[in-house]
Amino acid sequence: MDRFPLVAILLAPGLALGCDQPPAGAAASASLSASASVSAAPALPTAVPVAAALPPDLDVGALAKALKCGGEGKTGACGVLAKMASCSAWNPVVPSGDGRWLGHGWLVEGGKTTDQLTLVRARRVPTNEVAPGQLGVKIAVTDLGKQEGQAYEQADRVIRIFERSDTPPKSSPTLEYVKQRTEWPEAFAMRTAGGQQVMASTQDGTYLCEGAKRTVLLVQRGSTHGGSADGLYAEVWPTSW
Repeated sequence: MDRFPLVAILLAPGLALGCDQPPAGAAASASLSASASVSAAPALPTAVPVAAALPPDLDVGALAKALKCGGEGKTGACGVLAKMASCSAWNPVVPSGDGRWLGHGWLVEGGKTTDQLTLVRARRVPTNEVAPGQLGVKIAVTDLGKQEGQAYEQADRVIRIFERSDTPPKSSPTLEYVKQRTEWPEAFAMRTAGGQQVMASTQDGTYLCEGAKRTVLLVQRGSTHGGSADGLYAEVWPTSW
């Protein structure tokens, strides 16, 4: 008589366990659903480099006013500014990848102007070496000093030949010096907002554009340029293209 209650007691745990566990089909469905949710989760966005804002153009008119430029036949710093007012967009990446220029510069400091033989170099660099918005080139502006001997002494002669659209002799010590020089104070560069000028990121900014006969016109601002026209003004001629 006690047999059936005992069987019921023995079967009860199994029945309880069966109630606590979901059916195999339901468990598999839940697993697939969870897997699908993970797969469908959107990928995290990849950071995209943002190009820096383009710098404004050089205010040529304001500098000409500060220098008190006026009249016809402008020379020196005023002559450079007059040509920059109508210059063309300059491409600093030349066919050889290493362009060099030589010409006259006028260094304005506190109202005093000093002549300076000026050198410019534009060297092509891989795009992975520059930041977004920068050009694939490094630009250098420096001077040709008296300590360079014959290269300095014959520089004026070479520049006059360039001005006549003639070709200087290959034996010129000035040309040889410019071509062989290895030390250059390079800076990264980017095009300005107006598109006509290139700005090299020197300490106070150097602005360059193209003049007549493939010359390059440049203004390198002085360290006190808040309301001043201090800086270097130059017109340089291509010596190596």
